[in-house]
Amino acid sequence: MPAKDYAPIDQNWLEDAGSLWTTPWVDKPSERVIVDPIILSHAASLFRKNAGYFYQNPDEAIRMVCHACELYDVTPVGHYLYADYWGQDYGAEIKIQTNSPPGITKRPIKTAEDVDNFEVLETEDLAKGPTLTTHYKALDTCKEEFPHMFAPITQLGGTMEVATNWAAIEDVFMWMITEPELVDKLCVKAGDHMVNACKATAERYGANVMITGSVIASGDLMDTEQIKRFSFQPVSRAVRKVLNAGAGPGIYYHLCGNHTDDFQMWKNAPMSPFTIVQIGYDGQNIFPTSKLVEHFGDRCTCFGTVDTKLVDRGTPAQVYEQAKEQVLAGKDSPRGFILGTACECPTNAPPVNVHALVKAAKDHGKYEKF
Repeated sequence: MPAKDYAPIDQNWLEDAGSLWTTPWVDKPSERVIVDPIILSHAASLFRKNAGYFYQNPDEAIRMVCHACELYDVTPVGHYLYADYWGQDYGAEIKIQTNSPPGITKRPIKTAEDVDNFEVLETEDLAKGPTLTTHYKALDTCKEEFPHMFAPITQLGGTMEVATNWAAIEDVFMWMITEPELVDKLCVKAGDHMVNACKATAERYGANVMITGSVIASGDLMDTEQIKRFSFQPVSRAVRKVLNAGAGPGIYYHLCGNHTDDFQMWKNAPMSPFTIVQIGYDGQNIFPTSKLVEHFGDRCTCFGTVDTKLVDRGTPAQVYEQAKEQVLAGKDSPRGFILGTACECPTNAPPVNVHALVKAAKDHGKYEKF
């Protein structure tokens, strides 16, 4: 529905929520821990729309996200991350789906020769491509209609995420065993692409936040040496190039999945003063915030998490208890703390569970020392 059909955002709430959000970086006294449940298509479910509608209507999607932020009293930032980033720009075909993000049905790289011949698009070409034009439509709407909730974000993913949007995941994993040098080439090209994409957003909006890290490159799918070679090292190179190109300085390392064996290498990843680290799981369990703070708390803002499966299928009491435990372990982290979910808030998660997440932060995340 058009902008005129939404109730106005409460400006008093927005001012208070903005103060909470900036606490990790400005050391400004605030009331409590801020919460970011990574709301994307979940916002659509609050407005009786489906995920397919969310991804096909980026201007309305950002409106729904911004109003969901007010509804839940969470981080006031207009997130919009287009699904299957960067496949279509290079010739992939996608299928629009009703109840899930668009899925890639045909990828541009099918053979080893395709990898050698594959050319990364320049910044100006990416800016005109399907991924960024969709992404920019959402960001432009946020900038115009919700200027105090506008934060230019570039969803880069990691090198393995980009590589497996260009080539089938089964081919990439087979090449990791039979022709690892081929995957090296693919990941270098993925890194160069990430730099150009981030530069495109910086040229349009100025300073921005890059979301990178590792989702596919987790301990459930790859061993530690493979993660180091195909994810940590090429992602780190790309982040350094982005920062050197003036296209940061925000860095958000989203380490989804199981990172029991590789999380420590990310302590050596390039970090600016505006860096957030989030780690999803430690084996089959949620990554303990106490462990996150111990290893990263003196270098960056720690993003403690609640299991997305619990948010989707658990009871409000279960969500509340896990959120309480994570908040108490992380709220006094030296460079700030954010409470959220291990990955995107599930599309059809019960709203009472998201409320329970926020309630735990309000009940146990107060900053008494201020």
